[in-house]
Amino acid sequence: MSWFERHPLRTDSRSIALLAIFSAMVIALEVFPIVGITDFKPVPTVPSFTLDWTGIPIMIIFLGLGFVYALIGVLMAGLGIILHGNLIGAVFKVAAESFTILGLLSARELGRRMKWKRAPTVFAYVILAALSRSLGMYVGNIVLLPVLVVLSFDIAVVISATLVPWNAIQAVINVAGGVFLYYLIPENLALQAGLGDDADSASSRFEELPPDEISDSQMGESSLTSKAG
Repeated sequence: MSWFERHPLRTDSRSIALLAIFSAMVIALEVFPIVGITDFKPVPTVPSFTLDWTGIPIMIIFLGLGFVYALIGVLMAGLGIILHGNLIGAVFKVAAESFTILGLLSARELGRRMKWKRAPTVFAYVILAALSRSLGMYVGNIVLLPVLVVLSFDIAVVISATLVPWNAIQAVINVAGGVFLYYLIPENLALQAGLGDDADSASSRFEELPPDEISDSQMGESSLTSKAG
């Protein structure tokens, strides 16, 4: 099975509706930040850096709808920051969340190959997402800061190094918050919505009978009707 077959783009109405709902949450968190509640500025020397909740709904999208839709959620986060009037901030946000999603994807693929249960898979999500985001943005900030913010290379290196642990913390917040909220969803509700750990396989958890079972059921009903007649 190819990579694209394992990660298809879901086009059913339920998935699109859920994506729209979670994307609206992502945009709202960026357009209407509440300092001290949804947004925190933990690094006085880099006031533009914030810890926030935006990655939590993106994590839920990843768990419930798959990798492709999670990337769309990342783009919605960037759109929200642009609507808030910060184009440069949107570039950094999209880069950071994209590195996080790549770490999550690596953890998911590793978990599938190793046939891990939920607990070790979640642990891998935390570790690889934190590593991918922190190390990815270390390089990304060194590249982007001189270009977008016109800082010297030396200052960009210092800022990048300063933000490494904070980017790791942000990744942990995203994974922990997303996993906690996602697994609060009752199993039967997740089935009805088409959510699930195997959501990449295009609605595989929908409660629908396969065509052969429907055919068998119709034949059985016809038999019972003829006997009754």
